[in-house]
Amino acid sequence: MAKKHDFDAAWKSILEAFEVEIVELLFPEIFNNVDWELGTESLDKDLQEIQKDIFDRDSSEKVISDKIIKVRLKDKKSKILFIHVEVQSYSSEHEVFGERMFRYFYRIWDKFRYKNKDKSEIVAAAIYTYKGERGKDKRYVYKLPEIESEILTYNYKTIDVEKIKLEKINDNNPLKIVFKMAKSLLETGVRDEDIYEAKIKLAEELKSYDKVKNNDQIRALVDFLEYLFLIQDQELENKYEEYKKASGGAFKLSIDEIRKLHYKEEGREEGREEGREEGREEGREEGEIKKAIEMAKTMILDGEQNEKIKRYTKLENTVIDELRKKLSN
Repeated sequence: MAKKHDFDAAWKSILEAFEVEIVELLFPEIFNNVDWELGTESLDKDLQEIQKDIFDRDSSEKVISDKIIKVRLKDKKSKILFIHVEVQSYSSEHEVFGERMFRYFYRIWDKFRYKNKDKSEIVAAAIYTYKGERGKDKRYVYKLPEIESEILTYNYKTIDVEKIKLEKINDNNPLKIVFKMAKSLLETGVRDEDIYEAKIKLAEELKSYDKVKNNDQIRALVDFLEYLFLIQDQELENKYEEYKKASGGAFKLSIDEIRKLHYKEEGREEGREEGREEGREEGREEGEIKKAIEMAKTMILDGEQNEKIKRYTKLENTVIDELRKKLSN
């Protein structure tokens, strides 16, 4: 039996592991206004209820590559912002996708806008992962033929994997390699030999990739590659499995092997306690600290703010400020 792509599962793992990075990529205008110190909340249960209103009950349980992320805005006294992200992996034949995005919007609006006194805000984005132009709406327009002017126009952000310019994505954002994988899939032939070669090439890059923050993100990237690049030929599949065993590292997902590329898990946990800089630094190996410092220097020179640098490097503000002073001298 031929293997089938599970695009929903592939993108779901990405949306769950890279919430912060998704917001940075889709909504750079509001990224620095979010109070990331308060964390994020995924409203999966609420989303499923909304989907049951939009789709039939059976279909709603299959639509899993959508996300509602709840954050708070720091410049508006912790005002709530709901971020809806939908991944569309195929062209709808009979359905207007823009209308579906609008239905999501007004369901989220009804459910959350006036639930809190602050009049919560809602933004949305769609990620198109298939070839061609059909169904890749960027807005929804409602009008009647008898009335000349449009009654309603709903706009939302979009990313088209087929056309995305990878060089425009921040090198420190792991989504750059995510979209590289997705774009590569569209450019790869259907022969198993082509798929195998493309998969090995991406796996080699992933094996030494050092822009992730934790094991969940590593696992999401490895799973994403597995979900997208399906090899039907058993001999080639066995060959790829042997490659993974020989490679180790991210593909085995054990702390002992991953820590050569990433922070020790216990050190990361200790660093969360009481916000102590000593605990945060204690679990890092010397080589990884150097990598974090070099990344911070690059981001400082690129004009990034402390909050963003801290999120990517796990360095404390005091360390980042000291680096700023040295670079300015």
